[in-house]
Parts: sequence; C-alpha cells; structure tokens
Amino acid sequence: MTSNAHGITTPTNHAHTAFPAESVLIALAPPSAVPLRPPAGVWGLVVVAIRTTDTAGAPIRLTGDAPAPDPALTDTTDLLAGVWLPAPPPAALHTGDVVVRLHPPTDDDPAVADVEVVAASQGEWSTVRTWQAVGARWPHEVAMSVLVHMRYLADVALKDAQWATLTGPIAAALPLGLLPAGLAGESAVASPPAPRRPDALAALLEAGLVEVGEQLVWNGHTATVREGGVLHDGGPHEFAVSTVTALATSLAGYTVNGWHLWRRARDDRPLSELRTALGTH
Repeated sequence: MTSNAHGITTPTNHAHTAFPAESVLIALAPPSAVPLRPPAGVWGLVVVAIRTTDTAGAPIRLTGDAPAPDPALTDTTDLLAGVWLPAPPPAALHTGDVVVRLHPPTDDDPAVADVEVVAASQGEWSTVRTWQAVGARWPHEVAMSVLVHMRYLADVALKDAQWATLTGPIAAALPLGLLPAGLAGESAVASPPAPRRPDALAALLEAGLVEVGEQLVWNGHTATVREGGVLHDGGPHEFAVSTVTALATSLAGYTVNGWHLWRRARDDRPLSELRTALGTH
C-alpha cells in the first residue's frame, strides 16, 4: 500500500483493481495513515467496501451471546475503503450510499475527531450515529453501523427490484391462475401497481445514459441491464434479477457499494460518474 499527499493509504493489491482508482483504504491502515480530518474541500467519504472481522461477531446480539468487543482494543474491521466526495450529492439519486464525515471536536484537539455516519434514504441524508472525540481507531468504532446500514438499504433495493419484476414481465408471462394474490385478473396484469424504483439505474435508463440490454462490467464479472432498472447476472434463470449493489456484494463476498464498481462496458465509464451526470443531463 502507498500514501498520497494527504497521508491517506491507497490500495496496491487486489483492491487496487477491484476498487476505483480514486478510492482510499482506511482500514487496515497504520494509525498514522488514518485521517482525523477530511482533505480540504471534502464533504465526506462514501464507503465503497466494508468487511468486519470474525471477532466483531454478528450485527444483532441475542441474550446469552458474548458481549460485543471493545473496538478501542479489538480490530472489528479489516477492510474499509471509500471515495472522497466534495459535496453532498442529491440523496434521491444516491439512495443506499453510506458516508463517513469527520468533524473537529469542540476543543479542536487534532488527535481526535467527531465521526458522523450518514445515509441516503427516502430522498434525504440522515444521520445514523455520531461518535465523539474518537482517535485513529474510529474505523473499528463505526464498522458495524456502516455495514448494517449498507446491507439494509441494499436489501430494500433488492426487494423493490424483485417486486418490480414480479409485477411486470413475470406477471405478464404467468397464467392467470398462477398469479399471486392481488395480481389476479386481466386488469391487474395489464396495469400492475407501480413499484418503487430499486435505485437510480431506472433514472439512467430514462435519461438514455444506459440502455436495456446494455452490459456492465466489474472485476471480471458481467451484468445486463433490464427494464425497470434491474440487473441480470447472466445466470440460467431469466427472471432472476438483482440490483447494482446487491449483485456486486454477492460477487465480492463482502459488503460493497456497486455504484463505484460497475462500469458501462462499451466505454468503461463508471456508473457513479453516469449517476453524477444525471444532475446536469
């Protein structure tokens, strides 16, 4: 791994090719390389990848489980990578993004930071949690909260994508007697209830920035864009659909933000860049 002018560690191994070139590796980085203030002109760090260690345990603890480890003493994450954002992007287009923001504490002690985790959901950026006066071990303090919210928002988008497919092409292909309750009858098939958009991929389709049938690539994987802003991973089941982040997470084997990983195959342009272009399209 190497450090840039801001003293931020950048990946030089597998992550260097799997993650965007502008990504920074926060964990596991040496304590001296963990930032306690954002670079000048930066709003926050959108998390591209997070992976907790076995010692972190499960996100939800039940009665009788071992107590949660103290992140001040135990490494609860072995991977936290992200991309610095200069300003808060439109939350409605960035649903599912989780961002870490670093603030100076009240006494401006340079050895610690107030760490805020925010997430884009339901059209706004909302604070998930704030940690006061945390030192260079803050990645271990925030890891579980970041992971839980990224997974939850990805699951919501995936369920919306599955429902959009169920009420669209699958409903049209099924005999009436096999339709789920609430969709039976010709009128239901002809005019199914309008599903929520899984994520901004549907908006990219409407803007003409991607096309139905277009291929996306990442780290040797290929996915095909389908109607409604869903992805098909090339598997044998035609109606097996996924989303930008859910599919990337499944392929990676740990929690990632697919918007910063997938690229448009025809010109290698990142989806994150295309999503940014929506604001000016």
